[in-house]
Amino acid sequence: MMRGGMSFLLVLLVVTLSCAPVQESKLPIMGLSDPNAGGAEAADPVAAEVAAEVAPELEPEAEPAVEDSANALGQTLLFLPFKDVSKYKGAWNIHAELPRSLADTLKKNDFLRTIPIDSALVRLKKKELLGKIPLDRGLEVGRQLGADFIVFGEIGELSMKRFRATVPVGGYRSYHGQTNVTLRLVKVIDEQPAGEVIREGLEDSKKYGITNPAAYIPLEEEYWLLGQMEWGGEEFRETLLGKSVGKCLTGLATALDSLIRPPPDLSISEPKIIAVDDTQVYINVGLADAIQNGDKFGVWDNGRVLTDPQTGTVLGRALPRRVGVVQVEQVLSEHLALVRILEGAGQIQREYSIRAE
Repeated sequence: MMRGGMSFLLVLLVVTLSCAPVQESKLPIMGLSDPNAGGAEAADPVAAEVAAEVAPELEPEAEPAVEDSANALGQTLLFLPFKDVSKYKGAWNIHAELPRSLADTLKKNDFLRTIPIDSALVRLKKKELLGKIPLDRGLEVGRQLGADFIVFGEIGELSMKRFRATVPVGGYRSYHGQTNVTLRLVKVIDEQPAGEVIREGLEDSKKYGITNPAAYIPLEEEYWLLGQMEWGGEEFRETLLGKSVGKCLTGLATALDSLIRPPPDLSISEPKIIAVDDTQVYINVGLADAIQNGDKFGVWDNGRVLTDPQTGTVLGRALPRRVGVVQVEQVLSEHLALVRILEGAGQIQREYSIRAE
């Protein structure tokens, strides 16, 4: 009789959970030890801790971002701390952790390279560490670090939510993690906007086909203990929120790759350096070739003359080699542009050819 009664109650519970109205509950992602903490007070300790760690009063000397000649033709991005409008309250420093994770997602990209965000953090003030960075200030930091693009970010959503299935009995039947980020790019060379990217990642427990209410216990535990996990760690990546973050970052990385492309192949028959006047260099490529400010080109010599070491007879020329890299500073006309030398100062000469690589 006892066993039959228990079976009847279990069936009644399942039916009640399935038919009850849905109510949403959102956890501001914090530890179980303080589930009700929040408000403006929650953000200040994080900001204070970050400000203390990075010591903004220090002003280290600027370091060039481009050091590896093999990668000098790529475009360099500097992610600044993201501004948070999601009302997140918790222990993670998402202002720096999200852009840092996005930079890690881009590591396999051969054309887009990133400057470590820590290089920017040590130059920023307390409010700037929270993503409140004016355009001119962002450009200043970008120039100090040799960035081609500065990237401002805004976190629109970063949360794990649960939806109540029934009020009288209690319990939840649906959980999901949600991440929403907007990126705004600015070219450092001409201070012009370069585009906007918005991506969202959503991971829902319904996709796993869970029907037994008891099976939701691990998700309930995840819901409360999420904020105690290490950001970006293996345990975090397996959570609904961690998976939503991964989807969002992958979408952002793909969008950036589509937005920032290598320069077009040059249609002119002999693209080359036509003048070198001290620090100013001009090329015979311009609007007709659809180039833009910020595009980079390799500079190749004409191949040195080779002679017979015994007779001095000229035998021919060696194969051309890349001797430098230039970046378009201003497109002047259909077939004329002013460029700056990034590599090869003192070696680049008139009549040397340029290539889109």
